[in-house]
Amino acid sequence: MSWISRLCETYDNCSTGVLKAGTEKDLLPVGHTTQYAQIEIVLDADGNFLSARVVDNDKGQDENEAVTIIPCTEDSANRTSGLEPHPLFDKLQYVAGDYAAYVPDKASGFDEYKKNLQQWCDSPYSHPMIQAVLSYVVKRTMIADLASEKVLYLSESGGILEKWIGTDEERPLLFQQSVSPGDAFVRFCVEIPGIPDSRVWMNEEVRERFIAYYTYAFPNTGTCYVTGKTDVPVSRKSAGKIRNAGDRAKIISSNDDKGFTFRGRFASPDQAVTLSYEASQKSVNALKWLVAKQGYRNGDQVVVAWGTRDEPLPPICGDGVDLWGEQLSAPDAAPDTREEFASRLNKAIAGYSAELDDNSNVTVIGLDSTNGLQGRLSLTFYRELTGSEFLQRILRWHTTCAWYPLFRSYRDTDGKNKWIRFRGAPSPVDIAAAAYGSGLNDKLKKATVERLLPCIVDGKPLPRDLVEAASMRASRPFAMERWEFNRTLGIACALIRKYCNDKMNDRTSLKEYREVWSVELDLTNTDRSYLFGRLLAYARKIEEYSLYLGGADARQTNAERFMLQFRKRPDKTWDQLYQKLLPYMSRFRTKGPEFFGNRYEAGMNSVMDGLRSSGGFTSESLDPMYLLGYQSQLNQFEVEYQMMKAKKAENAKSAGELPL
Repeated sequence: MSWISRLCETYDNCSTGVLKAGTEKDLLPVGHTTQYAQIEIVLDADGNFLSARVVDNDKGQDENEAVTIIPCTEDSANRTSGLEPHPLFDKLQYVAGDYAAYVPDKASGFDEYKKNLQQWCDSPYSHPMIQAVLSYVVKRTMIADLASEKVLYLSESGGILEKWIGTDEERPLLFQQSVSPGDAFVRFCVEIPGIPDSRVWMNEEVRERFIAYYTYAFPNTGTCYVTGKTDVPVSRKSAGKIRNAGDRAKIISSNDDKGFTFRGRFASPDQAVTLSYEASQKSVNALKWLVAKQGYRNGDQVVVAWGTRDEPLPPICGDGVDLWGEQLSAPDAAPDTREEFASRLNKAIAGYSAELDDNSNVTVIGLDSTNGLQGRLSLTFYRELTGSEFLQRILRWHTTCAWYPLFRSYRDTDGKNKWIRFRGAPSPVDIAAAAYGSGLNDKLKKATVERLLPCIVDGKPLPRDLVEAASMRASRPFAMERWEFNRTLGIACALIRKYCNDKMNDRTSLKEYREVWSVELDLTNTDRSYLFGRLLAYARKIEEYSLYLGGADARQTNAERFMLQFRKRPDKTWDQLYQKLLPYMSRFRTKGPEFFGNRYEAGMNSVMDGLRSSGGFTSESLDPMYLLGYQSQLNQFEVEYQMMKAKKAENAKSAGELPL
C-alpha cells in the first residue's frame, strides 16, 4: 500500500488551490471528476430559465471549454449500464424531467436525480446555486426550453431529432459533436447578485459543500489501511479515467466475487483490505494528475515518475534531447564533442538537483492493462528512491548509454519533417524500434519498455538478446532506408557500448566506472572485431570519396551492401571488397600522399597490417563490437573533414587581411 501512501502524500503537498481546478489536467478535488459538456443552461436565482447554448467541444484548443469538473459519487463515477445519476450535472436522460415524453423508448433517470439533489438541498451543506437548479428541474420543461432556444431540434413525431437531415452548411453545432443530441451532457450557470461568476461548476464553495455533504452522508465506514484512521467513510469502488478521459480500467478492484479473487481466501473484500474514501480519491486523483502532466505514454502503457512535493524531474523514458530540453545540431553541423555533452548533462542534472536531495522522495510507477481501457489496471513497475539517488541513476544511464551520433526527427516551422543529431542516450521506444524495426506491434513495444525500466532506474544490465537484435539489424543497411539505418546504427552502438562496459564494471559507482569502450575512436584498441569494423569504414569512405570526385550521385556502397556477409565471414568478404575498391583507389593514386584518398588508403593498410600481425585476419564471425569500430572511424573521418574546413576558412580569412 506504500504507493497509495505516496500518492496521498503528494496530493496533500500539492492540493493548495485544488478547489480552483479548471481543466482536466488540474489536480481535482475529492469527490469530483471531469466530463465534456455539450449544453449549457443559464438560470436566475429563482430557477427561471434565461437562455441556453451549445458548448463548442474543440479538443484542438489549448483549453477546451467543454471540459467540466463535476461532483460525483462512487456509484455515478463507476456507472456502466445502470441508471446512477451524478449529483448535479448530467446527461439529459437524468436532468430533464420531460425526457420520457420526448424519448419514450429509453428509461429516464430523472426521479433518482431529483431525489438525490433534493437530499443535498435539504442538508446543512446546500447552496443558493444548487437550490436554483433544483427549482428549475422540478418544472420538467428542460427539453421544451432547449427546443425553443434552437439548441435541440424536434422531429415530426415530436421526439428529439437525433440525426440532421439538412445540408452540411446548415448543420447546427450540437450535431457536430461526438455524441447524439439525446445523450448530450448538461451543465448550469446561475446568475445570482453578489456572485460574480455564474458558472456553477467553477464555484469553489459549491465544490467544498458537496465534499462535506457526501462525506457526511457516506453509507460505509470502517478502518483505513493506508492512514490508520478508524470509523471513517470506506471506499467500495475505485475511480477510473486514470490514463485518459475514456479509461474505465480500475487500479483497485474487489467486485470479482464470483471469480478467483476471494476463492479460498476471503468471504468479503473487507477481509482483504479496506481503504477510506478520502485516501482512494486522493490517490487516484493525484495519479490522474501526474499522468496527464508528466506521464510517458506508450499506447495503453503509462510510466510516471514524480516527487511527493511536485519537484521537477528529468524524463525517465526520454532521450538526451528530452533531458536537457533543447534541439541540438542539424545533420550537416559539426560533430558534438565529449566536452559539450558532459557540460550539457551536468548542467541539466545540476538544475534538477537544486530541488532534489536525500530528503526528497521520488516514486516511479508503470501502469498497463491487458484489456485496453477496460478491466483491471496493473502496476507493472514500482520503485521508491530518494531524490539524489534517482538523479544518480538517471545520470548513470545517460552517461553510460550515450553515443554519437543519435538521430531524432522534428518538424520545422514549415511543417517539414527534418532530422537532428545529438550525443546522448536513446529513448526506450527508439531502442525497441532499433531492435525490432519501426513496424513492431504495440505488445512488443510495451514489453521492451518494461524490460528497460530496471536498466534505467535500478542500473541493471541490458538484456543481451536486445543488444544482439539491435546489432543484427544494424548489420543490414540494405534492408532499410538511409535515415532508418543511421538511427539504428547509432542506437545499436549505444547499447553495445553500455553492455560491454557494464560487464567490466560490475555495477560500480559512476565515479569508479571505467570506460573501456568509448565513443571516440580508440587507436590503441586491438580487439579483432573493432579493427575489422574500422576496416569496413575505410572501405565505405574510399568508395564514397571516389564517387564524389567522379561527380557520381551518392548511392549505397559495396561496404554497406556486404555488411551482414562481412560480419559472418570477414576474411573472404574483405577480399571481395578489396577487389571492388581497386578501381576507386586508382582515381587518386597519382595524387600526392597528403591527398585525402591516399591518406584513407594508407590508414586502411595500417589497420590491415595490425589485423594480420596479430593473427586476427580469420574467418571467425565478428562480435557486435565491430559496429563500434565502424561508427567511431566514420566519426573520425567527419572530425578531420571539419578541421580541414576550419583550416581553409582561417587561411582564406588571413589571405583577405593581407595588405595590398
